[in-house]
Amino acid sequence: MAEAKSNTGVMPGEDLLLDYASGALPGPVSVLVATMLALRPDLRETVSEMEAVGGYLLEEIEPAALSDDAFDAVLARIGASGMPGEATANNDNTASFDAETVAMIPEPLRSYLGGPLSELAWRKRGPGIEEHRLRVADDRFEMSVLRLGPGRSVPTHSHEGSELTLVLDGAFSDAAGQYARGDLAVNGEEDQHAPMADPELGCVCLAIIGGPLRFSNPLIQLYDRMTRG
Repeated sequence: MAEAKSNTGVMPGEDLLLDYASGALPGPVSVLVATMLALRPDLRETVSEMEAVGGYLLEEIEPAALSDDAFDAVLARIGASGMPGEATANNDNTASFDAETVAMIPEPLRSYLGGPLSELAWRKRGPGIEEHRLRVADDRFEMSVLRLGPGRSVPTHSHEGSELTLVLDGAFSDAAGQYARGDLAVNGEEDQHAPMADPELGCVCLAIIGGPLRFSNPLIQLYDRMTRG
């Protein structure tokens, strides 16, 4: 498995970790953060401290009185609507993973693949760029695994929503710096960049977008809209 070092000391925003610790993140984003924590022992410790503080604060809150039918009402709502916003794990327990996939893709993300990386339905997104779209129940987001060959770059673009990119293997760089395994790049609507994979290692990453990308080149923009599916 390829290894690279980050030049940026990338740390995700504290708000993102707090929302994860409190269970406030949408399903797809929660899967991404949980996968990042599997790769980053330092951040797992930070989240554990947040959870401990949250538990202490809950103990200090005066309990509120509930109506006699409150529990039944909650069960009824769960039964009627399910758990909204969750990413969709592949429930095929017979799925097996090769050594490359196990080494590169930690849980919980691995359960969402449904099979080894070599057998996924990859779609060509450009020269040296492949995408495998993952199913999510929350239609506000798209979640994909991306593979960029060594030295390949995504054309310059901005965003119609937030973009979260977690490096699973190799590395990529943009104007903000270099991102290696376990690093998370966060870009908003005002950010414009052209991520380039490491010239030797390439890059495999998990990406979540909250809206379509806006490419600077109108021909690339048209191609992207026609092929996204």
